[in-house]
Amino acid sequence: MYMSNQEDRFDFSDSENHGNQGERYRKSSEDKNDNGKADGINWGDKIFSMIQESAESMDFAELSHNIQKTIDVAREETMKQVDKARTEAAKQIDRAKEEAARQVDKAKEEAAKQIDKARGYQSSQAYVNVGHGRKVIAGKLKKNPGLYSGPAEIAVGAAGLGAFGGAGIGLGAFLGAVAFPIGAAITSAAVMIPFTIVSAFLLGRGILNSKRARRIRKYASIWTGKPYVMIEDLESRVGWDRKKILKDIHFLTDRELIIGAELDEGETCLMLTDESKQQYASAMAAKRQREQEEVKAREAEEALKAAPFEQREIHRIKKDGQEYLEQLAELKKEIVSDEMRRKVEQMETLTARIFVCASEHPESISQTDRLFKYYFPSVLKLLKVYEDVEKQPVQGENIRKTKKEIEDSLDTMNQALEKLFDEMFQNVAMDISSDIQVLEVMLKQDGLTEDGIHADQKEPMLKL
Repeated sequence: MYMSNQEDRFDFSDSENHGNQGERYRKSSEDKNDNGKADGINWGDKIFSMIQESAESMDFAELSHNIQKTIDVAREETMKQVDKARTEAAKQIDRAKEEAARQVDKAKEEAAKQIDKARGYQSSQAYVNVGHGRKVIAGKLKKNPGLYSGPAEIAVGAAGLGAFGGAGIGLGAFLGAVAFPIGAAITSAAVMIPFTIVSAFLLGRGILNSKRARRIRKYASIWTGKPYVMIEDLESRVGWDRKKILKDIHFLTDRELIIGAELDEGETCLMLTDESKQQYASAMAAKRQREQEEVKAREAEEALKAAPFEQREIHRIKKDGQEYLEQLAELKKEIVSDEMRRKVEQMETLTARIFVCASEHPESISQTDRLFKYYFPSVLKLLKVYEDVEKQPVQGENIRKTKKEIEDSLDTMNQALEKLFDEMFQNVAMDISSDIQVLEVMLKQDGLTEDGIHADQKEPMLKL
C-alpha cells in the first residue's frame, strides 16, 4: 500500500499534471529572459530534471544534496555574472567620466580662446624664424620626452616586476616547501632581486615621464601659435600648481625643446617669438634705467641733506623754478590768442633769467621767495581762467572784459619781473664795480696804468 501510494505520488512521467508543471516552468524561465541561466546552463531545468530522474528511479537519497549543490553552483555562477556586470558598469562609468572630462576641457579651451581674443591676442598665428628663410609656428615642441617612451617603460616595468618578482617569490616558496636548505633557498630567490628592482625603476620612471608628457602636451595646446604666454594664464587654465608648471617649463627650456622660447627673469612670462623677446629686452632696459635714475636721485638727495645751507637753497630754487616753467609751458599750449602767448613767452624768459641769476648769486635767493609764495600761484590761476573763458563758444561782454583784465595783469607782472631782474643785477653791478676799482688800484701800483707809464718816462732809463 505504501509503495503504491509512493508510486501514485512520485510517478510524474505519465501524469498530465507533470507535463503541465514542466511546461509552466519552461515558459516561466523563458518569460524571465533566461535569468536562471549562467554560462548557457538553465539551472531551473537542471533541478527539475534531477527531481524527475529521482522520481523515475525512486532513489531520493542524494536528491536533497544534489539540489543544494546545484543551488550553490548556480549562486556562484550568478555572483560571477553580477561581478562581471558590476565591472562592465564601472568601465562604462569611467568612459562616461573621461568623455565628460574631454567635453569640459574642450569648453575650457573655447572659453580661453574667447578670453584671449578679449585680451587682444593676435588672431593670426605667430611664427619664429629658424634660418634659411624657414619659419615654424611659435611654441612648437621639437619633441615631447615620455609621450611614447613613458607607456613603453610602464609596460616593460610592470611585466618585469610581475615576472621577476613573482618568480623570485615562487622559487623561494617552492624550495622551502621541498625542504631545501633555507640559506640556499634565499640565495636562489635573491637572484631575481636586481631584475625586480630594475623593473620597479622602469615602472616608476615610466609613470612620471608619462604624466609629465601629458602635462606638456596640455601646455603646448595653449601656447602654440602665440607670441607669449603668461604663467598666470597657464596656471588658471590647467589647474596645476605654479611650481610644477615652472619645473616643466625649465625642463623644456634647459633642453631647448621649445623652438625659440625663453622665460623672463621674474618667471612670469614665457616668450615664444623674437619680437616678444625684443620688447621684453627694451622694457627691461627702460626699467634698469629708471632704477639707476632713482638711485642717483636718492644719492643726490642724501648728499643734499649733508650739503651747506647755501647749496641746499640753490638746489631748491632750481627745482621750484623748473616746475613753474613746466606749468607755464603747459598752459601756453592751450592758449589760442597769439598776443597772450607772446606775453606768456616773455614771462618764461624773464623767470628763467631770474632763476639763473639767483642760482649764480645765492644772496639774491631771498628776493625770489616772494615770487613762489604769492605771485606765481596767482599767475597760474589767472592763466587757467583765461584758458577756460577763451574756450567758451560765445564771447560776450563779460568774457571779453575778463580776458582784457588778465592780459593787463600779465603786462603788470612782466614789468615787475623786469624790475626784479634789474634789481638783482644792481647788486651784481655793485660787486663788479668794486672788483674794477680794486683791479685799477693794483694796476696803478704796479705802474701798468697809463699814468704810471708816463711818470716812468720822465726819469732817465740809465743813470751814469
